[in-house]
Amino acid sequence: MPKVWAAVLLVVSLLPQPAWAITLEQVPNPRRQYGGWVSDTANILSSSTENELNRLITQLEQRTSAEMAVVTVPNTQGYATPKDFTTQLFNYWGIGKAGQNNGVLFLISVGDRRVEIETGRGLVAILPDSRVQQIIDQQILPKFRDGDFDGGTLAGVRQLTSVLQGQPVANVPAAARAVAQGIDSSLVEGILLLLGIIILGLGWQRSRMPVSLRAERGGRQVLSLTRRDPRTGAVLSSVQSDPIRLFLYSGSLCLGVFLGLSSGNWLGFALPVVAAMATDGTLSRKRGIPFQPVVCQACGRTMRLIQPQLLDKYLPQEHRLARSRGRARYYGWFCPTCQGIAVVVREGTLSRHLYCPRCQALTLDLTTQVLREATYSSSGLKLEILSCPICGYRSEREVVIPELSDTDTDSDFGGDSGGDSDFGGGSSGGGGAGGSW
Repeated sequence: MPKVWAAVLLVVSLLPQPAWAITLEQVPNPRRQYGGWVSDTANILSSSTENELNRLITQLEQRTSAEMAVVTVPNTQGYATPKDFTTQLFNYWGIGKAGQNNGVLFLISVGDRRVEIETGRGLVAILPDSRVQQIIDQQILPKFRDGDFDGGTLAGVRQLTSVLQGQPVANVPAAARAVAQGIDSSLVEGILLLLGIIILGLGWQRSRMPVSLRAERGGRQVLSLTRRDPRTGAVLSSVQSDPIRLFLYSGSLCLGVFLGLSSGNWLGFALPVVAAMATDGTLSRKRGIPFQPVVCQACGRTMRLIQPQLLDKYLPQEHRLARSRGRARYYGWFCPTCQGIAVVVREGTLSRHLYCPRCQALTLDLTTQVLREATYSSSGLKLEILSCPICGYRSEREVVIPELSDTDTDSDFGGDSGGDSDFGGGSSGGGGAGGSW
C-alpha cells in the first residue's frame, strides 16, 4: 500500500500546476512601498527601466498633477478578465487626484500575455480610448512580441506622458502599417462589404412582403404586437417588423465598419448608421408598424395609415388612457373599400406588466407603501397596490425589502474602497484600451 500512495503522489507532482494567482491586496502599492510609481510583481523590468519610469512619471505628476502607475503581475486568475482586474486595482488604489480623476494604470499580465491601460474619467478629452489603443498597437505590442518588456514599457510610458503634457503621439509610418496589415486588412474589408450588401438585400426583400390585417367597422379590437390576447388567443407577431430592423441596422453596421477601415476615417462609420436611422424613421411614419405594406384580409386592398392625431377617436377609453400616459404606441390603418379599421399596439418594455386583467389595456397604476424599513440587520416590508382607474380593479401584495449592505452607500467606482490611499483618490469608469502579444 505505501508503494501505491507513493506512485499516486509522484503522478500528481508531475501534473501541470496552476499558475500563482495574485489578488488586489497582494500587489505592492509603490506609493506606500517606496514613494515611486512602479510595482514589478512579475519581475520582468530591469532596475534601470524602473528608475527611468519613476523619473518620467514623477515629472508628469509635477507638471500636470496626473498620476500613473506601472504594474506587472504573473496573471489575473480569479478575475473575469485582465481588464476587470485592472479596473478594480485602479479604483482600489485610487489612482489620480480626487475630483480630477486624472490617473492612468499601465498593467502587464505576463501569464495572460495582455497589456491593459486604464484611464480616469478626467482624461477622456486629452487621452481618448482610440489614442490609448494607438499607443498600445504601435509602441508597446511590437516590442513585447520580441520579448523586449523594458523597451515596450518605456516606449508606452513615454508616449502616454507626452500626450498628457500636450505633446503629439509618434505615429508609425503609413507604409509600414500597410505592410504589417497586408492581405488580412483587405480580406476583412471585403468580407464586411459583401456581408453588408447581402444583409441589406435580405432586409429589402423582406420589407416588400405585405402583411394582412382584418379591418373591422369601428376598429374597437386592438391587437398587440407582442402580447397574446387572453380572450381570443390572437397575436400579431412582431416577427413581421423586428427582423427587418435587424437586417437594416446590422447591414448598415457592416458597411460602416467597412468604410471606417478602408478610408481610415471613422466618420465614415457613422454615415450608414445615420442613413439606417433615417430610413427607419421615414418608413415608420409612412407605414407605421410593421414595416411592410398593410393589406386588408377581406378585399386584399392596401390600407392607409391613420395619422396619430386622428387615431384617438377610434380607440376605446382604456387605450386612450394608456396612450396619453406614454405606455404604448398605437397604429391604425383604414381600408377604403371595406370602410374598416385595424388597430395594433406596441407596448413599452417597462410598462408591459401594467396590463389590467379586466380592461386588457395598460391602465394599471402602481403605488407603494413602506410598511417596515430595511436595516443592516433585518429586512423590510412594502405593500404594492395595483389599481385601474377605468374599471376599478384593485390588487395588493406584500414585498420583502432586502437588508441593507455596505455596498448600498458606495458611490460609483469609489477612489478608495478600503485599500491603500497613497495615491490621490481618483477613480475610473472603465476607460482605456488593451491588447495581446
